Amino acid sequence: MRHLRLFQYIDTIVREGSLRRAAEKLYVTASALDRRLQDLEEELGTQLFERHARGMRLTAAGEIYVNYIRRHIAESERVQSEIDRLQGMQQGQVAIAVSPALATDFIPNLVREFRLQHPGVSFLVHVAQHEVAMQYLLNYDVDLAVIIAPPKHPDVFDLAVVNQPLLAAMDAEHPLAKKSPLRLSDCLQYPLVLPSIGLTTREMLDTALRPLGRAAKIAAETNSYEVMRGLLPGTEHIGFVLSTARQHINNTISIVHHPLNTREVHPVPIICAQLRSRGLSVAAAQFSQLVVKELESMHMEDGVSE
Repeated sequence: MRHLRLFQYIDTIVREGSLRRAAEKLYVTASALDRRLQDLEEELGTQLFERHARGMRLTAAGEIYVNYIRRHIAESERVQSEIDRLQGMQQGQVAIAVSPALATDFIPNLVREFRLQHPGVSFLVHVAQHEVAMQYLLNYDVDLAVIIAPPKHPDVFDLAVVNQPLLAAMDAEHPLAKKSPLRLSDCLQYPLVLPSIGLTTREMLDTALRPLGRAAKIAAETNSYEVMRGLLPGTEHIGFVLSTARQHINNTISIVHHPLNTREVHPVPIICAQLRSRGLSVAAAQFSQLVVKELESMHMEDGVSE
């Protein structure tokens, strides 16, 4: 399939932004790669790249052509997956983009469960903020995005959307440990372990805190949910997690979790999404079904209204 190899060459030049770096990644010489590119541009009758001292940049024609070849590569991968299915799905890869809040427990647990049934399938997991995760999806870098409160995009199809409440987490001996549900104003009496600025859960909290007109006593800020949970035992600190951390919650005896008043802190939407124009491989389609099933299961248990 020579055309697929050429497509991968062009795609790599775009991603690397340089003939030299692309050639190194593809294990070919830069002169040979440039020759293949020039032959293609001559065949198409137009330049695909503007050549600059700092690298290569797509022309308008190049943008159109790269979108075409990425769709073609994705479709070829889907067809190969269909062929693999005839052999019992012995191999394949599922690429996903995941919000940080879902990367600690939710996605790892599902990947483990899936690989118990299909050990020949490997996973490529990108942990990223929702804007970056959406770009991974739009660039054909991943099959699926499982992310929190993403921006809407007409080329993206939501396989499932489930609202999840934000929980306050604290030591089992905390003064508020037996009070449920909690108001955010109750939590402000104690030092808080907040998600880092830029995380969706931090945006939710900042939005809810603003009308209260009270400054929070910040004990720590972190983009790691493991660090946040590690700062709670034996203290009066209060941290915050989504209820997707359910399995870890059940295994953490010294920490209790209580939902926050939904009139103060609105539940957050979690989506599992794919590109409208991209057919999923057999493995990716089956994994997406597992994700959707788990999200819907949590939705039923939490009783959160849409």
